[in-house]
Parts: sequence; structure tokens; C-alpha cells
Amino acid sequence: MSHAFAMWSGGKDSHFALFRAMQAGMKPEVLLTFIDAETDLVLSHRLTPELIEEQARLIGIPLLKVRADYQTYERELRNTLFDLRSDGITRGIFGDIHLREHRDWFEERLSEYAMRAVFPLWNIPTNLLIKQQMELMRSVIVQIDRKMSESYLGKDVNTEFIEYLLENGMDPSGESGEYHTFVCRSPLMKKQIVLTHAERRATPEVIGLEIDFWKVEKTSS
Repeated sequence: MSHAFAMWSGGKDSHFALFRAMQAGMKPEVLLTFIDAETDLVLSHRLTPELIEEQARLIGIPLLKVRADYQTYERELRNTLFDLRSDGITRGIFGDIHLREHRDWFEERLSEYAMRAVFPLWNIPTNLLIKQQMELMRSVIVQIDRKMSESYLGKDVNTEFIEYLLENGMDPSGESGEYHTFVCRSPLMKKQIVLTHAERRATPEVIGLEIDFWKVEKTSS
């Protein structure tokens, strides 16, 4: 059984990649997320770390938070990979789907420490991938590109949303940053997270949710 870490954002792709890796027999020891050293938010999806910690607790895998910014990210990643490899971890699980440059970059970084990058979602046809994700888990849209309709912010990823993306020539997987998600319910989680309050936060590029209150409930059957 391969001991691994999973690169973690709390979103649908990192979550589904972890699920598939565990199905394949991998043993994830830690979820790795990067925290913006300036804003104290998760670097990838701009969520509060406490929300990601809640999610990791419900999954039952420790969350490793590493502070960095875009200038220090590679240095901090290398330091973390060294520590993880020293602890006997030999695999990294990533949620990339079809961005070859991104995959190559991580493969090169991990190979420097005799580690292997694993991509459980790689080249799965987009329509099949989205269908499986919607059937397996509930993913809430927490950030969108400015060119998208703001009405979808805070809604679930569902068939209507995917059709909207396709009609407007956007990648329904969102891998190029069209939108970001947070998984509130899945088979990996002992209970579900219910988001109860959030404020909208806008920049010239994106509109996101600043989620400040939530509760944990039993998953309905």
C-alpha cells in the first residue's frame, strides 16, 4: 500500500481525486493545503482555513497547512516535500484533469525527492467526470470568474450550471479557473457541512464567498 499526501483545496477535483486514489488502494496520510501568508486564506480558493480544517476532520485525515505566497510557493513546497519524504511518504495525489504543463511541473518537483505524482482524474472525459462528481458529492460554487453570471455563486454544481458553461464556451470542469468549489457532502465525510452565512468578496478578476458561519449535520439518507 502506497503512503501518500493529497494536494488539497477543499474543492470537487481534489476531493474526487482523493476518493479515487483511496479506491485504488492508496493510503493518504495527510492533506496538504497552502495558506496565503498575507491574507491568511487558503491560497487556491480563498476560503478560511477553519472551514477546510472542518472538512478534513470529517474525512478523518490530518490537514497540513503551509504558509506561502506566490513568490515563496515553490520554495515552501520543496521544503514540505522534503519533510514528507523523510516521514516515508512516497506519493502525491493531485486533482489535475488535462492541464499538461501543470502536471509536468508537479511531476518534476516530486521526482527530485524520489516521490511520484499520481493523477486519478487525468484525461477522464469531462462529461463523465462531472456526472460522477455530481452523483457522488455536493459541491458549492464559492468563486467565479467575472465573465460568469453572479447568480450561480453559492449554488450547487448541477446540470443547469454545466449547461450554462457549455452554452457560453467555458470548460465545465473549471480547471482553468472559471469557477472554484467547496465540497459539503461526500462518502468520505462522516457528516455534511451546511454553509449558513457568507459575504460576497469581489476583485477585478473574480467574485467569491467569504464564508464565516457553518454547521455540521448528519447526512440525510
